[in-house]
Amino acid sequence: MLGNRDLLIHRTAVSLLSLQFNHCGIQECSPGYQYGFYMKPYHLIHFVLKGSGTLETEGKTYTLHAGQAFYIPSGTAGHYQASRKAPWKYTWLGFYCDSRSPFVEMLFGKERVTEICLPLDELERLILSILSVTDPRLQDVTSYNRNEYPGEQFFPVSQPDKCLEVNSRMLHLFARLTQAQACRCPSSIREKNYAEDARAFIDSCYSEPIKIQDVADVLHLHPNYLCSVFKAAYGQTPSEYLKALRMERAATLLLRTEQPVSTIAASVGFSSPFQFSAMFKKYFGLSPAAYRKNG
Repeated sequence: MLGNRDLLIHRTAVSLLSLQFNHCGIQECSPGYQYGFYMKPYHLIHFVLKGSGTLETEGKTYTLHAGQAFYIPSGTAGHYQASRKAPWKYTWLGFYCDSRSPFVEMLFGKERVTEICLPLDELERLILSILSVTDPRLQDVTSYNRNEYPGEQFFPVSQPDKCLEVNSRMLHLFARLTQAQACRCPSSIREKNYAEDARAFIDSCYSEPIKIQDVADVLHLHPNYLCSVFKAAYGQTPSEYLKALRMERAATLLLRTEQPVSTIAASVGFSSPFQFSAMFKKYFGLSPAAYRKNG
């Protein structure tokens, strides 16, 4: 008989170990290329393969170069720009996970930027392998050249088998990254952090009609104490974070789907479309219908 058993699962909540693919890509940037990002429901990691640039997020500015990666957690806004003299070539990976994921912590710790221990040519091949699931031209490609693939070419993952395949290849990438970054891993999976726990709960339940009291009850904390530790960690209260997350998610649905406003309202935790519309207008300065029309 041969077999094995996952011992990590007995020491960590199952939800913390879940990773689900959202999207990935690779790009050679033009000098000074820049991109602003808003609160998104998924996490992003960018790996710099060549060149340099800057990242601005959470009130800090980072200067990055080839061989580094930067992490943008869900619900985070910011801006990044390629160098004008040595614009970067980078690859990115978007995925869903619990914000307390031990795998992300193994790669970045508590930081937003880290040195990549995995060889960059192997990293690029692993990303191209994920992309080749929907783009057969990349099956034997080991390095991306924008002259060979001009413009923006995105291919949807729309079949169940391909959905499983891209996720399995993403998990293989994470496996190689965690192996390579082993020297940086914390001695324990994670320490108790009420702010992270609260944020993770909000991230997973924002589509339900939850209140901050519900978050505090789950963590067995007084709401005032929860607000204090959350604001110290993220610069805003849990209520502000929940509202912003709901509004940004609703804005995305308005622009990318044709769902009725009432359906979108319910999907981001509002039982009343009128209450949702009023809050949306106060947040963005436009009604949901006007925001969709202008987008």
